[in-house]
Amino acid sequence: MKQNIDLYEYINKWVGNSTIYPYYKIDFKLDLISKLISPYKSFNNISILASGAKRNRTDVNYMEYLSVYLILNETEGATDTRKFKLSIFDLIRKNDLYKNKINEISYYLILEHENEKIMLLPSFKNVDENNIEGAMITDSNGKNDIFYPKLDNKNFDKKEQECGTNFINLIKIFKYIFLTFSSEIKSMNELSPNIIEALIWNLPNEYFKFNDYDEAILKAIDYIYEKISSDDYMSLSEINDIKVLFSIKNNLHRKEILKALYKIKQIIHESM
Repeated sequence: MKQNIDLYEYINKWVGNSTIYPYYKIDFKLDLISKLISPYKSFNNISILASGAKRNRTDVNYMEYLSVYLILNETEGATDTRKFKLSIFDLIRKNDLYKNKINEISYYLILEHENEKIMLLPSFKNVDENNIEGAMITDSNGKNDIFYPKLDNKNFDKKEQECGTNFINLIKIFKYIFLTFSSEIKSMNELSPNIIEALIWNLPNEYFKFNDYDEAILKAIDYIYEKISSDDYMSLSEINDIKVLFSIKNNLHRKEILKALYKIKQIIHESM
């Protein structure tokens, strides 16, 4: 096992030299998807929305795909999205250029384009009693779940506007550190990239007012560790600020996450 970590190398890599995924690539992909599904009978009733790490410019590895929600706004009372997903799948397969580049995986589709993979999430518009809009998706077992891509985007952008580039950079540094040690420290695998992103988003704004990254990283770990170990851990939410982070669906194990955080802090201390 690696005994230390060159923290400054990570900081230089992800703060000074990392490439930000350009918006024009996202726009191009959304336009491509729009053209591929345009023959759908209710195409004008579909909203196409990018979300996730690539949209947020916080991706650090190729497995963080661009997530694109295909939200059917009027469903005529339908409550199962699987037929809609299959319709989108069949439409794309009819395209000669992409018939071998689309795959069905669980509740979503994976579209390959220019050596990148795009996660397509066919869904139904869902508005609850509080007028909060979400995207309903039916999994392979027929169970429905509600996602909130619009709120995810809105809340992420608000945090970035309030906290600046330190917010983006801290997410990328944490992701890269956990990615580096995930094969060596089993407990690291509890923290997927989207969970790491949400944990950093949960930090109070004052934690992003810093000039010294190594100190900021340690303070962030301390805050997250104390929050998860306390009785207040259920106050940690996904970026949409509706779904709790430690839900049954996310299947997070607090003790394992605390072990991972403790180990990372120990490694960083040894390298300073």
